[in-house]
Amino acid sequence: MIEFPGYDRREYPEGIYMVTEGQRGADATLITGSSAAALYDCGMAYAYKETIRSLREKLDGRPLDYILVSHSHYDHIGALPYLLEEFPEAKAVGSEYAKYVFSRPGARELIRKLGVAAEMHYGSGDPGKIKADGLRIDIVVRDYDEIDLGGRKIVCLETPGHTNCCMSFAVEPDGILFASESTGVCTGPGECNTAILKDFDESMDSMRKCRDYGAKRIVSAHYGITPEWYSEEYFDVFRKAAEEEKEYVTGLWREGLSEEEMLKRATEDAFSEERAGNQPYEAFLENAKAVLKVYKKYAV
Repeated sequence: MIEFPGYDRREYPEGIYMVTEGQRGADATLITGSSAAALYDCGMAYAYKETIRSLREKLDGRPLDYILVSHSHYDHIGALPYLLEEFPEAKAVGSEYAKYVFSRPGARELIRKLGVAAEMHYGSGDPGKIKADGLRIDIVVRDYDEIDLGGRKIVCLETPGHTNCCMSFAVEPDGILFASESTGVCTGPGECNTAILKDFDESMDSMRKCRDYGAKRIVSAHYGITPEWYSEEYFDVFRKAAEEEKEYVTGLWREGLSEEEMLKRATEDAFSEERAGNQPYEAFLENAKAVLKVYKKYAV
């Protein structure tokens, strides 16, 4: 990750706390109001004990009311079953499509499989502790639904593109937008990983929706909170990176390469040692296969 000079991407306004600091590939952020508290994402299953410990410390005796699900990928919701057991009063909040995904045995098995890969890479090496049963959505939300926390509220935005189930969540009156990966993953000033795994055009629509919302500051998954001055540029950087990726992948298709050859080329070009520190190769490969499918239609 590249830092913004003189700026701490982990420093949130009072009452908002990262609870997965230092965990590889994991993100979870506690948002508190005067009457309720919500956790944005859960992080990976391998680190669930550390997440629960940090979360209880920040809650300081108060209950956890909501768990906001940005989307159904293992690195964002792997710890959800453990958190729902630990905090039985909490309600999982997400999209209708996320609810559908969690109902599918095959999807839960893939989530568990990738969670095991992360456990073997970053955890204690105990695959038996990883589970996906218990994944669920209790409250389905749609565009501009609101959740009152008391003095703060969460505004929900449907933002597909990275997945069909992606949601972004704005925190008001702070003017902070927790942007889904459909609008990219910031890696530093002027830098972005695109993360379009389902549909390019939907990601562009989600980018425009988030930009039009007009948040003061953007929180980018796997990175943290970006400076206020970067909020407009954030989306320009994403759009440029997405267009470059589209050109790169359609070029692979036009070369007439096999899928195996394209995956080999993508690995050589994109899977760095730094990336391996935050994403197991198994997960990178699944994403790369999805990206190839996204752009195949543009190569004809």
